[in-house]
Amino acid sequence: MTFETVIYNVENHTARITLNRPQARNAFIQKMRFELLEAFQAANANDNVRVILFGGEGKGFCAGADLAEKLPGNEEDGFITEQIRNEYEPIFSQITDSSKPVIGVINGAAAGIGGALAMACDMLVMEEKAFLYSAFGAIGLIPDGGMHYFLRNALGPKKAFEMIALSQRLTAAQCETLGMANRVVSANELWSTADNLATELAQKAPLALKYNKMLLAEAAENDLKTIIDREAVIQNIMVHSEDSKEGITAFLEKRQPKFKGC
Repeated sequence: MTFETVIYNVENHTARITLNRPQARNAFIQKMRFELLEAFQAANANDNVRVILFGGEGKGFCAGADLAEKLPGNEEDGFITEQIRNEYEPIFSQITDSSKPVIGVINGAAAGIGGALAMACDMLVMEEKAFLYSAFGAIGLIPDGGMHYFLRNALGPKKAFEMIALSQRLTAAQCETLGMANRVVSANELWSTADNLATELAQKAPLALKYNKMLLAEAAENDLKTIIDREAVIQNIMVHSEDSKEGITAFLEKRQPKFKGC
């Protein structure tokens, strides 16, 4: 599968999706939004893919929307609302609703909508000089792409408001301290670290990863009793799965399990 603004390939049960406008710090134009959505759709539909890596070419992950792009009708009332709903939100849904772990591989700046996309990922590997940047306030706008949701959950309402209102950055080290980043490494270790993490995840039971991701999302919006009950229902599914039988057999035989995702 070949794109102009996105690189997509699959190897060893891992899909690698890379934004490819390095000359513009991977700032979004419409074509890249459409191609990124198609790439995630392809990865999610591919039964051979168990993990998705999501990164950016060049010196930065993503600088947000390309403010130089002028599209027909962009001055009309409601244009930006429809653009966010129809061109950005479907990408976020492909990440958050995916049954597969999505690992953000962050180098340089993850700014604006790029920062929101990074926070939408299930795990983050960040280069030590990388940062999340809420740049909207500096140009008289509000964050979008769910940034209010992500920052409130990560920082709490007061710190989230400060970051948004004052257009602050969160460094990779701060993200790791706050539990927002899983690994912080040097630039030359970034992709190898992400690849190793993807390989490790790809060896786990896909069905368990799917339900773990789903339950963690539900846990953000439900009480303990509800989550215990949901776990009880899903554990019944897991107990009767082929992967569970394989996992127990492999444990007893002292070998590595070979999971199939069913």
